[in-house]
Amino acid sequence: MTVTPHTQGSLPVLALYPRRYRTAHGPEIQQMYHDATSEAGRATRLREQLDIAAHALRIRTRTGPGHPAGRFLLTAAPYALSAACATAATDLTAPATHALLTGATPGMPHPATAVHVLVLMAGAVACLGRWPLARMLGVVSLLPTVFGVGTSPWLIPLLVTVAAMPGAAVPARTERRLAAGFATLTWLPALAAALAGAADPSLGMIGRLCPTLLLLAVRSARPDARPRHVFAVLLAGAAWITTPAASTIGLAVVSVALTVAWAAGRLARMARTRRRATA
Repeated sequence: MTVTPHTQGSLPVLALYPRRYRTAHGPEIQQMYHDATSEAGRATRLREQLDIAAHALRIRTRTGPGHPAGRFLLTAAPYALSAACATAATDLTAPATHALLTGATPGMPHPATAVHVLVLMAGAVACLGRWPLARMLGVVSLLPTVFGVGTSPWLIPLLVTVAAMPGAAVPARTERRLAAGFATLTWLPALAAALAGAADPSLGMIGRLCPTLLLLAVRSARPDARPRHVFAVLLAGAAWITTPAASTIGLAVVSVALTVAWAAGRLARMARTRRRATA
């Protein structure tokens, strides 16, 4: 079908596209913009131009869902958001539990508290399937985190992953379900410690790694497992992996544990494939 370009001049935002892509698809994009905004207000026109700019940058940086980097970001975003939520919930659990159990009146909230609440809101709306809104909340949470408001530095790469995921795509159901389980398992020890009045859960090295190891084994056992899934899990668990890996012995223990978890998942997948082949 031939598309007639809008006659009111070219959109300046189209200049963000690579030249070849702009030549091939520019008239179509401009006509779609005109159809969507011909009777719309300024806010709608601005939103549409921002969407076009975001799409252009994804094409230029090759981070769309059709590119390898985009597929990795789409895979990693649920796990990154779950790790961010677990970190935020862990930091909020102790003071919130203390206030509930003692009836103490909390003082003025720290700026980090607002960031943690925004991160948890992003996780909540993601669980409801509202990933564009979750990504927007991730961006809003990221801005103060970059400037240092007392939050964990691990929130920065996690929220960057969420903010950079392809905007129009939705992560696979498998990733969403496993990410929710990972966040819950990672946060529960902090809740148990807070209820017991302890400052920090005494889990030990392997105990802190258990949610990451379990997630790695389960995801590696899936028939559609690819290297990007392994790297996505490692990114989500980086905060709990790197702490014990700071020493030589810790690094060796962590490396062996991760390898065993990955191998267990691979063996489970191979066994399932053989059973189906002989059935």
